[in-house]
Amino acid sequence: MSQENFENKIDEAYELIQYDAGLALKVFENLLKLDPDNIDLLNGKGSALMKLKRFSEAEECFNKSVLINENSCALLNKGIISKHKNEFQSALKFYDRAVQLDSSLCNIALILKNEVIEAIDDNILNYNSFSNESNEYIKRGIDFRDEGKFCDAMECFRNAVECDLACKPSVLALMEEVKTLMFNEFMFKTPDLDDEAIYDLKMQFFRALLVEEDPAKALTLMDFILDIKGNDLDTLNFKGCILFLFEEYCEAILCFDKCLDIDGQYYYALFNKGLVLGIMSEFKEALLCFEVLLKEHKYEEKAEFYRQEILEKIDAIS
Repeated sequence: MSQENFENKIDEAYELIQYDAGLALKVFENLLKLDPDNIDLLNGKGSALMKLKRFSEAEECFNKSVLINENSCALLNKGIISKHKNEFQSALKFYDRAVQLDSSLCNIALILKNEVIEAIDDNILNYNSFSNESNEYIKRGIDFRDEGKFCDAMECFRNAVECDLACKPSVLALMEEVKTLMFNEFMFKTPDLDDEAIYDLKMQFFRALLVEEDPAKALTLMDFILDIKGNDLDTLNFKGCILFLFEEYCEAILCFDKCLDIDGQYYYALFNKGLVLGIMSEFKEALLCFEVLLKEHKYEEKAEFYRQEILEKIDAIS
């Protein structure tokens, strides 16, 4: 079969999904016998399985696709499956990563993310018996979250728990969501995979983080990498961001600082440091980070947004 005919078969199978998913699945499976690592075929097979509501099998296809080459199509579908499983935080993470890989998906990802966020909010706000004061803080926190004002959102959620301990489990879910949204705001540089000594470890790290969704395992693998190459900037930066997920804020700052000690112009770490300092209520130090970034055109817009939030917090305290 010529390459052109092969590609035409793939296109025809995708069109078939809408009308006869079972037949489309058979076509994809037959084509995969000829090219088992073809990402378009794996994603197509996964899409056909989703249409047939065979979500576990579909997820296996998208996992294999991501392992071969991280791609936005598989990540979006992993997000949809995560939402179906009520794994809302994972869904948000996959949608954001898909947009990082392909910015043209921003609109569709935003629609999908809003569906997830609405599901979380509905579960918390409409089915509770919390105090009025606590609910008011929760609503304000959700509004701040939607505006991207993460420091204010976290403060409201903490206040809600202080007003009514019964809301703690629900509010912790909202706080985890804010942490996930913040994690997706962190700046990363795709780690260099040219170093043969640590190539396998980095691939295992990506698998743990993106496929297995196991940040603890990813953190262990990063420590192995840093034992071999302690000045690997990208790994140090990633490690700081994952430590943030575990609320090990001081340790995260140490990672970012080590990046900046190695390279004072490694602005990914400086931006991430500013975000974490804000959550720690170290507002003056956070402000310094964002003010440095304002001098760099590439980071100016994002830095100014968070600088304004920090200035508002400082003014409120004064």
